[in-house]
Amino acid sequence: MKYSYFCPGKAGKYLIRDMFWKNNKTHSLFCCGTPPMYAVMSTPAGDFDWYWEDDDTGNLVQTSYHVDGDIILDHTYNETWYPVLTNGKHCIKQLLKNSDIKASSCCTGNFSKCFKHAFDTDIIVNPLVMLGYGGVLGNHRFGEILRNHQPNLVNIPIEYVVDELNKRTNMVTHKEDLRQLARNYFIGNGHLPYKQANIFFTDTTEKYVKQVTKQINSYRQFEQDIVCLLDYYNINYEWYNLDTDSYEERFNLDQVFDKEFDPHHRIYDFIEPCDVIEGWIDDYVRDNP
Repeated sequence: MKYSYFCPGKAGKYLIRDMFWKNNKTHSLFCCGTPPMYAVMSTPAGDFDWYWEDDDTGNLVQTSYHVDGDIILDHTYNETWYPVLTNGKHCIKQLLKNSDIKASSCCTGNFSKCFKHAFDTDIIVNPLVMLGYGGVLGNHRFGEILRNHQPNLVNIPIEYVVDELNKRTNMVTHKEDLRQLARNYFIGNGHLPYKQANIFFTDTTEKYVKQVTKQINSYRQFEQDIVCLLDYYNINYEWYNLDTDSYEERFNLDQVFDKEFDPHHRIYDFIEPCDVIEGWIDDYVRDNP
């Protein structure tokens, strides 16, 4: 059986990829953030293929690279890793925002030609792009696009994609542990800037707590937005509880990692003393059941 993984941000994307690699299975991921759109396919042997669309010609662009050595649980190879340095970073997003590349944001050309490769892989992470929806996972505005069934990517073979997805087991993640979810957003990896004078919307504690609260609530709503879209296209799906379900049983994996192996669950920035942060989390859980 092959799988698809629909989720907001902060939903175990890194961990599920490495567990599939550990079980000698292939992986594909579509852009989880702001355009330009791209996809990356990978194998446990360290073979990577990136795809994007040339905005001028509409042609599909493919680059490939092989990594020697063990790539599993090496955070160097995160979802945006790319072997070529751009502006001092090994990052596909940095590369595609380079004016010399001119990658497409709305995919009016041949981007969908990479879908065949994705459907050949054992798991596809963020297939929303394949349905014509690209944006920041968990973002409120992107959720509205899903709820309103208004695709923002253009040349998408929707009937082909729906048929192929219905041949797979499509998992939609659900985060039940609100304390852990809140902690990940208040002080977790990639949290909002805190009390920086030049960033107005989080330059005080009150503003920061308010904005992070909005982020968490958008995450929770986004789970429902995904299933709203899948119902609209008559795509079969199952819920996957990130806190209580078994990776072994639900994804048919022989070898799995505890989520504590995922660096994203261990990287915290204690921007205030622990009792203050726990107070923010207490307030969130109490006020947002």
